[in-house]
Amino acid sequence: MQEPIIVIRAKGEECIRGEGVIEVPVLKPIPNNDALRRLRELCSGKWDAVVFMSTVAVEYTHSVVKDPCWVKCMAVGPSTAAAVRSLFNSECVTPSEYSSLGLLNLLRGFNGSILVIRSMEYGNSQFSELGGIVTEIGLYRLSAINDELSKLKALINEREKSGSPYALVITSPRVAREVSSILVNLRQALIIAIGPTTSRELSRLNIPHRVSRVYTIDGAINEAKQALNKD
Repeated sequence: MQEPIIVIRAKGEECIRGEGVIEVPVLKPIPNNDALRRLRELCSGKWDAVVFMSTVAVEYTHSVVKDPCWVKCMAVGPSTAAAVRSLFNSECVTPSEYSSLGLLNLLRGFNGSILVIRSMEYGNSQFSELGGIVTEIGLYRLSAINDELSKLKALINEREKSGSPYALVITSPRVAREVSSILVNLRQALIIAIGPTTSRELSRLNIPHRVSRVYTIDGAINEAKQALNKD
């Protein structure tokens, strides 16, 4: 029987289904109404490129902007691109590396105005390297869900007491910060970061982990399954 894989994520991200996979959404998005009003103004004209950093960013954008306000669309990964396709009937380019760095590599040398739509959780944005052609807007913040954090603690305690291996998938730097105290001194857990940005945050927090080779939740789950099945 497949050992459990616990996906720790924010509410509103892609949902995972499959035997042995348990989702725990420890954060919920809360929209910023001022930012949504500003986005409506920003999208009164066309941008040469609009970059979406999450499926939640796409959904909040569609709540105030019904038609594409871009010539070219870029999305951080396939789930975000799928959300744009579904809500705006528009195709997005995705980088080969599903991360902000992957998008930055696509945008280097781009000649035109760029609007980056994301959460309010970012800091030291890599896109600042591109200078004045970039405008970034955070549409929502993330707030902890205490009931889900308690559920996560109980799940981890149960697995640790059982003595059997299991995996924890960490889906963002913000998630890593929120659950860092729960991840200390675990003996049975294989901790997997969804990508390099999350990995850097886990390293900063001194939490041992490995990085998924495919920077998606599905990719991290598949890697966890392979690793657990080796035991």
